[in-house]
Amino acid sequence: MEEGTPLTENPLPDVVNVSLEVPVIGTETTDRLPQYVHDAIDKVAPEEGFTPGQYKVHFESGSSKGDGFVGEMFRARITEVARELIVLCKIPPRNEARRQQFGAMTIFERESTAYSKFLPAMHEFQRERGVTDELGIGFFHTPKCYFAMCDEAKQESLIIMNDLRLSGYRMWNKLVPVNYEHVRLMMIALGKLHALSFAMKDQRPDIFEEFKVKDGLVEMMNNFEPFQQMMNFNMDRATSVLEPHEEKLRQKMDRLKTDMLSDLNKLTDAATAEPYAVLGHGDCWVNNMMFAYEKGVPKDIVLLDWQICRYVSPTLDLLYFLFCCTDEQFRRQYYDEMIRTYYASLKELLGKLGGDATRQFPYTALLRQLRQFGRFGVMMAAFIVPLLCIENADLPDLDEQAERFKETQEMDMSEFQTKGNSEEKYRQRMGGVLRDAIRYGYL
Repeated sequence: MEEGTPLTENPLPDVVNVSLEVPVIGTETTDRLPQYVHDAIDKVAPEEGFTPGQYKVHFESGSSKGDGFVGEMFRARITEVARELIVLCKIPPRNEARRQQFGAMTIFERESTAYSKFLPAMHEFQRERGVTDELGIGFFHTPKCYFAMCDEAKQESLIIMNDLRLSGYRMWNKLVPVNYEHVRLMMIALGKLHALSFAMKDQRPDIFEEFKVKDGLVEMMNNFEPFQQMMNFNMDRATSVLEPHEEKLRQKMDRLKTDMLSDLNKLTDAATAEPYAVLGHGDCWVNNMMFAYEKGVPKDIVLLDWQICRYVSPTLDLLYFLFCCTDEQFRRQYYDEMIRTYYASLKELLGKLGGDATRQFPYTALLRQLRQFGRFGVMMAAFIVPLLCIENADLPDLDEQAERFKETQEMDMSEFQTKGNSEEKYRQRMGGVLRDAIRYGYL
């Protein structure tokens, strides 16, 4: 692969400006929020120095259509005299059909555990070894969490975190393939995240044992028919971009679809990745990360949405992000460099935490696992790339979709179809994924 030149000296401000999503504060929604959200705010406010009975709370919408399948976001503005604290509240879909359709409570339980147990333990482990947030070398790329709980019996879950937009963080525009500097930051962050797993697995096995959680995405695929229907439809759609002369690749895609469920179970089974399995993020697409900037250049990244964090091969996070969020042109120029960037980051932090990458995760093992698990990137791209080619305004109402599925047991996938320019973007992006999978020996 041909190496490219970093964009640090030429951050391409025009591209950055075009590609940033800046959400707008929405309308008041207090009349529709569950009581447990109000109760949690009343718990958090005094802990943050507000006087009980003296502060006011105003709720506003905190996310846009298309931001996610299985969660709703609200902004809570807590005010008292001259003080103000603005936080984001994340809850499962209030529509029961939608909540049941995608198994929302299962993944909210996982994310609540991540924020209340996994991430605090990882942060504390680093600090014990002298790696603090201020040094800028550890993995602290997470939002501040004020409150996290999940009660599956009551169908209630809530995560309260800081609103990073107030500190200048922005989302990348999902319709634009992610560029060099942003991908580089993501590779560095994933290297740190996985390094932490290797260090804790080796040095604190008692604590890390709790981190060995199964993959929630495959559980949803196995247990919830809508996911299976969506994946089958999207695999067929991905195959449809192939040219008539690509018959061998078409046959590979047909086999991939036929074996999809059993294959996903194998690919996300930690035993197949040992001794190199880690706690991965699990949902590495552009809507689940935010960037901070300095003079138009991205300088920091925060990873959001830990609902599918799982104990698997570290390559699953890499494959998910690189195949879904970059395009063929980028991968041809920078793929090998990004893999090396990831590994250098992992090696550096693991060494500072008292580990040894050459023993715990050799570079040759990383390359082997990329080939062993590579087809996972194709399957995730089949699911995610269509969403990256459709304007949010053109996406269907998920509550209405869920209600119709409850009656018919059939997903109406026509509402997720790309049209016109979106269809051409999709064919280019998905075709690039399939060509690259063959080029790297992943299919």
